[in-house]
Amino acid sequence: MTTTTAPAPGVPIFGGDPFSMEALADPIGFDGRVRELGPVVFIEKYGYYALTQWAEVQKALRDWRNISSSDRPFYEPNPYRPTVLVLEDPPSHTQNKGAAMAVLSGDNLVRFEEYFAAEAERMVGEILADGPADVDAFHDLAVRYVLKVFPDMLGLPEEGRDLLLKFGDGVFNVFGPETDFQKEKLAGAAKAQDWVERNTFREVQKPGSVGAQLYELADQGKLPEEDARQILKSIFGAGFDTTTASIASMIRALADHPAEWEKLKANPDLVEIAWEEAIRYYPASRFGGRWAKNDVDIAGVTIPAGSKILAMWLGTGRDPRKYTDPDLFQVDRDLKGGHLSFGFGIHTCAGNLVARLEARTLLRELVKRVETIELVGEPRQAKNYQAFGHEYVPVRLTPKA
Repeated sequence: MTTTTAPAPGVPIFGGDPFSMEALADPIGFDGRVRELGPVVFIEKYGYYALTQWAEVQKALRDWRNISSSDRPFYEPNPYRPTVLVLEDPPSHTQNKGAAMAVLSGDNLVRFEEYFAAEAERMVGEILADGPADVDAFHDLAVRYVLKVFPDMLGLPEEGRDLLLKFGDGVFNVFGPETDFQKEKLAGAAKAQDWVERNTFREVQKPGSVGAQLYELADQGKLPEEDARQILKSIFGAGFDTTTASIASMIRALADHPAEWEKLKANPDLVEIAWEEAIRYYPASRFGGRWAKNDVDIAGVTIPAGSKILAMWLGTGRDPRKYTDPDLFQVDRDLKGGHLSFGFGIHTCAGNLVARLEARTLLRELVKRVETIELVGEPRQAKNYQAFGHEYVPVRLTPKA
């Protein structure tokens, strides 16, 4: 699956399988062990290079001229793969990223914020109406909230919204080896693929919706019509699965660290920092893909032109070279320099402003209304090649008196 046949001189070689069920059961631990082999590691089984440490990943993401997004490991044609944004370099990427940002920021974001806040208040109020409530933070908080507020802004029909999670699951399991696990995931997303395709055409977009605005940009000559449709499809693929998973992971982190919840309640101004710490601690995406257009030197290793590369976001979130006590969750952590959980450089996630808004808005409402968040069972992490998150987080929410 790759043009690389031998590792570069001096590079550490890893003989394990990052896509084994063992690795998927504990990707934070697994990727952390690979990270400590060195900043650049050759993955022998599949013939690609892994960039594992924070500084080197950030440096590589800046260098889009030599380290391109237009190819990557496990890149074979597949209907779940987006054809714009993620797999593009300038100049087409500049045009399409500009269009995506135009509809996912600015005035739209102001409009989103008002609606998101009202829905968070309504939903949390309903959950706590009868006192302490035992809920699954994934389905009963994250999914219920995100599959309401963002599809409303996209102008999607109520029926079939649950398929967006299956579609996202397919999208984030495409970039990996062809196994029974992958086949099962993609088969489960087949019905969702059809729903997504039908809901990205121009004629079904509601006036004023994000989809309608994208097609208006096409009418203005700012991008081809098919690119408008593909951008909308990319939003469907990346705007739900990782957001719901990361919100559930945030709730799990707060439940696991009651002293941090007390700190947050005492100082609600920490909500923004607390969310950024949560997405550092539990990044929603394990890796991103690239390829070397030219020979490129990273940390003293010359990666040959044509080599496939994975930048390991999950491992960078716990890199001790970047963060003091990286395995501690701290809602007041000094995050100067940020994190790489939304990518970096020209390929920073186009929907990061919406994801941040959704999570912060819900967290503010919880801080306002909830006295304690306690685990009442064992959380269950989802298994996925590329996405990271929890599919089950049983918690008890006790309202403030």
